[in-house]
Amino acid sequence: MRISTTAFYNRCKKYFFLLTLLLSVNKIALAQCPPNIDFEFGDFTNWKCYTGSFVSPSILSLFPSAPTPNRHTINAAVPGSGLDPYGFFPIDCPNGSGKSVRLGNSGGGGQAEGISYTFTIPAGQNQFNLIYNYAAVLQDGGVNHDSTNQPRLLIRVRNVTDDKTIDCSSFPFIVGGISGFLTSPVNSTVLYKPWAANSINLNNNAGKTIEILFVTTDCGFTAHFGYAYVDVNTECQSAFIGASYCPDDTAINVIAPFGYQNYAWWNSTFTTQLGNTQTLNFTPPPPPGTRVAVVLDPFSGYGCRDTLYADLLDTLTVFANAGPDRLSCEKAPIQIGVNPTPGFVYSWSPVTDLSNPNISNPIATPSVTTTYVLTVRNSGGGCLTTDTVTIKAAVLDTTVNVTGFLTGCITPANPTILKVPLADSIQWYRNTIAIPGANDTIYNVVQTGAYHVTVFSFQGCNLTSSDVNIFVNPTPVVDFATNTLIQCFNGHQFVFTNNSTIAFGTMSYNWNLGDGTILTTPNVTHSYADTGTYIVRLIVTSDQGCIDSVSYTVTVYESPVAAFDVNTRAICQKINDFIFTNSSTLGVGTMKYLWDFGDGNTDTARDARHYYRNPGTYTVRLTTTSEKGCPNDSAFNITVNPEPVVGFSEPNAQQCFGNNQFNFINTSTVLTGGLAQYLWDLGDGTSATTRDVTHSYAAAGDYTIKMVATTDSGCVDSIYKNVKIFKFAIADFKVDPVCVNLRLPLFNQTVNTSPSVLTWLWDFGNGVTSTLQNPVYSYPVSGNYPIKLTVSNVHCPQTVSVKQINVTVDEPLPGIRYADVEAVMNFPEQLQARQIANTVLWTPATSLDFSNSYSPSFKGLASQLYQVQLKTKTGCITTDTQFVKIKKKIEIYVPTTFTPDGNGRNDYLYPVLMGFKTLKSFKVFDRWGKLLFQTTTERPGWDGRVKGDRQEIQTVVWMVEAVDVDGVTHKRQGTTIILR
Repeated sequence: MRISTTAFYNRCKKYFFLLTLLLSVNKIALAQCPPNIDFEFGDFTNWKCYTGSFVSPSILSLFPSAPTPNRHTINAAVPGSGLDPYGFFPIDCPNGSGKSVRLGNSGGGGQAEGISYTFTIPAGQNQFNLIYNYAAVLQDGGVNHDSTNQPRLLIRVRNVTDDKTIDCSSFPFIVGGISGFLTSPVNSTVLYKPWAANSINLNNNAGKTIEILFVTTDCGFTAHFGYAYVDVNTECQSAFIGASYCPDDTAINVIAPFGYQNYAWWNSTFTTQLGNTQTLNFTPPPPPGTRVAVVLDPFSGYGCRDTLYADLLDTLTVFANAGPDRLSCEKAPIQIGVNPTPGFVYSWSPVTDLSNPNISNPIATPSVTTTYVLTVRNSGGGCLTTDTVTIKAAVLDTTVNVTGFLTGCITPANPTILKVPLADSIQWYRNTIAIPGANDTIYNVVQTGAYHVTVFSFQGCNLTSSDVNIFVNPTPVVDFATNTLIQCFNGHQFVFTNNSTIAFGTMSYNWNLGDGTILTTPNVTHSYADTGTYIVRLIVTSDQGCIDSVSYTVTVYESPVAAFDVNTRAICQKINDFIFTNSSTLGVGTMKYLWDFGDGNTDTARDARHYYRNPGTYTVRLTTTSEKGCPNDSAFNITVNPEPVVGFSEPNAQQCFGNNQFNFINTSTVLTGGLAQYLWDLGDGTSATTRDVTHSYAAAGDYTIKMVATTDSGCVDSIYKNVKIFKFAIADFKVDPVCVNLRLPLFNQTVNTSPSVLTWLWDFGNGVTSTLQNPVYSYPVSGNYPIKLTVSNVHCPQTVSVKQINVTVDEPLPGIRYADVEAVMNFPEQLQARQIANTVLWTPATSLDFSNSYSPSFKGLASQLYQVQLKTKTGCITTDTQFVKIKKKIEIYVPTTFTPDGNGRNDYLYPVLMGFKTLKSFKVFDRWGKLLFQTTTERPGWDGRVKGDRQEIQTVVWMVEAVDVDGVTHKRQGTTIILR
C-alpha cells in the first residue's frame, strides 16, 4: 500500500456541557457513532493498523499489520500519561476523553505508521459530524532536507463510495514553513504543535462509506523522527445536548468542543451573537428547549469552518426511596428499596452483598451493618436524587474450642480452657445456669458440668452453642509447716509437718529438701550439711493421678569468711596510696569491720585507703563480725620503698651550632638500696641509658633534657634542664607572575632568628643582581626566569642559606574589534567579550546592566561604540572594541501555555516587549471575565495563583497595554492555557 497522506489521532471524550453539578451527553448521538472510533475500548477494535517505510512522498510504503508496540500506542487518561518530552503539552487529550493514541515514536529509522477506520453512515441519517483532535512532534532534518524527505503527519478523510477526498479535513504537516508549530525548549531541531481540533462535516452523506486515515513518517534519510497524538470524539451529530438542568438552577455553562482556534456563539436564527469563547454562560438559564449555535474555526490552514447546535433541556426531577431500615442476622436475605418505576435508572452504593446494584429492590445479605445509598435519575439523564437505608447486620460464631482435658485432673498447670470468638456480649452457662461474671471469650473450667455459651451483637442478634461435657477429678490441697524458716548452722534441725488434704481418695508424698535429699514419709526431720538457702518442695499425688505441690524456702546462716586484697603489696614512698578491697563473705545477714594498718591507725569502713608517712614493712589485719556475733579475720604484710633523689649538671648550657658538645654529669642518690637504671631524653629524639652522657646536636634550637632514675626497688624520679644552640636564618621569599615593565611582586619572607645581622644577594636570572633586603625590579622582556636569594649571618658567616623560584613574565595580547551587534531598540541584547583575562571593564557603561561582566546585557535607544578592557592575572591589559547598532522593532509576545508547577521552567506568565519603553498594564482574566492578576512591570509575571491558591488547568484571557519607544500606545489580548 502506497499513499501520500497519513496520521492518526486518538481522542477520548465527547462533549461535556456543564450545568452547575450535571454533565450530560446526547445519548442518541453516541448510539449512532461507529463503535470504538474513539478508542474507548482501550484497544484498536475496528481500526486497521499499518507499518512500513518512507523515502519520499512517492515512495511511502504501508502494509497491514497487527498493532505494533511503540508504533501504535494506546494512552489512558487514568492514571495519566504525563507530558510530551519535547513540547511539554499533555500526552492525554485535554478534551476529557479516557483513551487516545500515539502514532510513531522518537526513534527515527525511516519508519512509517498508519491507522484507518472505515464505516458507513446509516441510510436516512443526513446529519453526521465527527471531530478529531491531533498533536504532532516533528524533528527538522536541517539544510540537507527538503519538503520531499522531511518527517510528516498526514491526515486524510475519504468518501469511499464516491472515491473523493474531503479536502477540509485532509492535509499534511511537513517540517519547513508550517504555521502553528513551536520550537522544543529541550531540542531546537524539534518542532511541535500542541493539541488542536478539526471537524469532519459529513452531512447529506447517508448510506455512504467513509474512511479516516492517519499516517506519521520519519525523514527519508532515516535519521530524524516524527510522531503524533490523535483522538476522535464520540458525538456524531452537529446537534447535541448543550446542558441538562433542574428547575431551581440559577445559571448554566454550555461548553463547545475543545481545540479550535476561534468560537462564535449565536442564537438559533444567527441574529444575535452570544459569546466568543469555548464556554457560554447563561444567568439565569433560558427556557427549556432553547437551541444555540456555535461556529468553530480550526487553526489556520488545518480545516474548514463548521457549525454545531446545542439543545438546552429541563430534565424532570425524580425521587429515590430506599425503603425502611432492617435487621439481618447470620446473613439472612433482606429485600431493600421499593418496586421499580418505568423510565427510572437505579444505582446502589456500595455494591457489597447486593444481588443486583442496578435494580430498584435488590436482596441484601450483609455480614456487618451497612448503609446503602440509592441514586435514582430519569433514563434520559438530568436531575438525580438519593435516599439511604441501613441494614443492621451481624454474623455470630459460637464455635467453642477446648484446650485441655474433657475428663481428668484440672490444675493451674494443666487447665481446661473453653474459648469462643469475640462478640459484642458473651455469657457462659454451666448445667443451663448462667455463670456470674463469665462474660469473656475465655472461661477456665474448675467444676464438672455441661457448659455452653450464648453470644450477642449490639444489633440485636444472638446465637447459642451446643453443650461441652467436662468431668473433673479431685486434686489434693497441699500444705506443710516447719518449726522455723531460719537457723544458724551449728546444731540446727528442721521439722516439716504435712497438712495436705483431698476431697476423696488417698494420697502419696514426695519431699525434695533442696540439697539432693528425697523422702516419701508424711513428715520429715532434717539437718543440712552446709550453710545456705534451700527450697523445700512437697509433691502430693492422688490415687487418680492428680498432682499438686507447694514450696517453702529455709535458710542456714554461716560464719563470715574474712578476706581482702590490696592494689599493691609494695610501692614507692612518694606515690604510696594503698587501697584495701574487702572481699569478706557471709551467706545471710550483715557484717561489721575493723582495720588495723600496723602503724597505729585503724578504720571501720567496709573498704579502706591508707597513706604511710615513712618507708618500711607493715602488717595489715581485717577483722569481720556477722550480725549473729560470728567473727573471722585475715592479715598480710605491705612494704613502702624509698625514692631516689635525681640530679645532673652541664657547665656550658649555651653553645654555637658549629662543633657543639654537651657533657651531662649524673648526681642522683637514694636513701637505701641502690640505683639500678638511668634513661636520658636529650630533646632531639635521641636517648641514652648510661650514668653520664656526652652529646652533640644536629640542628640549632632550644632543647629540654630529661633524666629518669630508677632504684632497685622500681621507684622512679626525674629532672628537666634546658640547653640552647644559637639559630641561623633560612632564606625564604615569595614571587608572583607579572607582566613586562611592571614592578615584580617580590616578597622577602626570610625570618632572622639569629642574634646578628643578615647579608643578602639576589640573582634575577638575567644577569641582574641586588644586595638589598627588598629590591625593586621590572623585567623588560617576557619569559621564564630563575630568581635566587642567598642569605648569610655575620655571627655565623660559614652558614649560607639559598632559595630559588622560577617566575613567568607575560606580555599583553593585541586588541581586536568584535563583529558589530544589531540590537532591537529598548530590548535586551546580550554582548560577549573574549574570556582571555581575569577582569573586564566596558566603557562607557551606557545602556549596559553590568559593565564588569564578560556578557553584559545591552538595552538602549541609541547605537554605541564600547572599549573592552581585559586585564590578566599578571596585570597585562588588552583593549578590544564592540559596536552596537540599534534597529527599531515593535513586537509583543505572550506564550500560549505555561506550567506554574515550581520546577523553575515556564513558572510565570508575562509579556515579552520588543521596542517598548513602558508597560502600562498586563491583566489576566478567567473565562468568565474575572480579574485574576494585573501588573505594570514585565517581571516576574503571574505565578498561576490567586490570593495564594493554585489555579487548576484552564484557559485564561490576557490583555497588554504598553507604550513603544516612539510614544505610541499598543494594546493586545489573547489566551493562554494553564497546564499542571
